[in-house]
Amino acid sequence: MKDNIKLTEVYQDVFTRALELSENYPQQMVAATYMAIAMRLYRTSLAENEYARLMHYIMETDVKPFDLPTLH
Repeated sequence: MKDNIKLTEVYQDVFTRALELSENYPQQMVAATYMAIAMRLYRTSLAENEYARLMHYIMETDVKPFDLPTLH
């Protein structure tokens, strides 16, 4: 399976799970948990300078919110 297809699949799986968790927990709690896990994974797999560059990139990148339908 090509990497871009794998990436799309894992993204959809993780995003779907995040939405499910958001039904029972505050979105900020879910997001913080995913961020903590992501940072640990990156810290484990990247060299020190690569990790520092990634963290800088994350801090400097503007992110738009998801346009999700409300359930009310």
